[in-house]
Amino acid sequence: MEVSSQKWVHFIAIGGTGMGALASMLKKSGWMVTGSDHPLYPPMSDFLKEQNIEVRPFQKENLLGQSWGLSVSHPSLVIVGNAISRGQVEAQFVEELLAQSRTERRSFAEALAHFAIQDKRSLVVAGTHGKTTTTSLLAWALETAGMQPGFFIGGIPKNFGVGSRLGVGRVFASEGDEYDTAYWDKGSKFLHYKAHWALVTGIEFDHADIYPNVHDVEASFVRLAGRIREGCVLIDVSSAPRHGSVEVMRAALESAGKQFVRYGTNPHSQYQLMGVHSHPLPWKPEQVGTLLSLRLRDESWRLYSPLSGQHNALNVLGVIAILMESGVTWDEQLAQKWLQSFSGVKRRQDLVFESPSLMVMDDFAHHPTAIRETLAAIRQAYPKRKLAAFFEARSATSSRKVMQADFEKSFDQADAVFLSPPSKTNVPSSEKMNVEELATALRGRLGNRPVYVASEIEDLVRSFGKLLADQSSWMALVMSNGPFGNIHQRLAELSRK
Repeated sequence: MEVSSQKWVHFIAIGGTGMGALASMLKKSGWMVTGSDHPLYPPMSDFLKEQNIEVRPFQKENLLGQSWGLSVSHPSLVIVGNAISRGQVEAQFVEELLAQSRTERRSFAEALAHFAIQDKRSLVVAGTHGKTTTTSLLAWALETAGMQPGFFIGGIPKNFGVGSRLGVGRVFASEGDEYDTAYWDKGSKFLHYKAHWALVTGIEFDHADIYPNVHDVEASFVRLAGRIREGCVLIDVSSAPRHGSVEVMRAALESAGKQFVRYGTNPHSQYQLMGVHSHPLPWKPEQVGTLLSLRLRDESWRLYSPLSGQHNALNVLGVIAILMESGVTWDEQLAQKWLQSFSGVKRRQDLVFESPSLMVMDDFAHHPTAIRETLAAIRQAYPKRKLAAFFEARSATSSRKVMQADFEKSFDQADAVFLSPPSKTNVPSSEKMNVEELATALRGRLGNRPVYVASEIEDLVRSFGKLLADQSSWMALVMSNGPFGNIHQRLAELSRK
């Protein structure tokens, strides 16, 4: 295969949602794209296969053109995911190539800014929760307004079918992650995105593997605020635990002469969520959505949304606020068209199976607050079904006991809870969450509602099957930031038997 030395790019850890999305974007721009990673799982495994991007296990030979049948010796560019540590086999070889000036290396965030954002008007969505859904809503709103935006989203919005697009318009919407950039760059990824406006969905403690406390998390958002190039920072001021973060951000912005705009349920917000009520959708009466009452500075709107829960109502409000603040032409009629046509995001309240006796929903929730809000939303949307919560403690934070007490308060809306032990092997035993202790605490809190713990997926499925046999109608909500042993499919099979 002939390829110019300027057009081969290799992605190390291509399976991350951001990396895969950028790989697709560069391939559509004319690059020869290759990638490496551990065994992947849906939706990214399916997505990369659809994009005809070959992915191989990590090995030094992936940086040699001959191993791919190419006529060049090495890639001209290597993009390294932030999951990669110094000394990893491919990363080490890249260091050697750099020393010989035989390739160029970029982090994902650097590459996204260089190839996609460039000099466009940059709208960045940041915050501990809701970034993927909110950025998907923002990108679809800009599309609905006819602006043909570019976007990067850490998931796959169903309206677009891809997580990134260069776009032909002058606006670029990015999901801004506070996690560190690369092993040689410990600053947050969102610091690279050249933000003109930033929407912050709230700040809580997360990423316990890189942040020792919430104050260090706040410091990264303050740095983001300091880099706003033109507009303002909009921040959700709804929840009491976030108020300290709000004041930190406000003081930083005011000292830099930047504008600070509040949105949320707080009556002092410039953009206020006045009410959220479950309501059948006018265009699809069999589906329960929400009716939102909003105050937008001096205007009052009422909108129907297909998304359940107050947290999603706040996501909708935040998008409307950043659109109006950034000067996008937007009115109530156009907003209703936008929400009516929004199809959701894979792995975010994603209904993957439905029968009269069982519905199975996939969700990315893995933080105590996200689990609590998601369960409340599903309870509101499906009040006639019993709710089973399946949770895998898989992320760097959820695997640690630092969040264990908070998880005890997250499952109040569930009729049954199914827990899998932490799967991380690099967390010291003294720091690891004790799932048996969590289950004991939940049993005391939930009364006669059952709580199950098992390391084998089949044991969890078997236990749920016994509940399903009582002829009740159930919703099984599966919450994990990983594949969870394909438990979704195994649960669905129970209803087919």
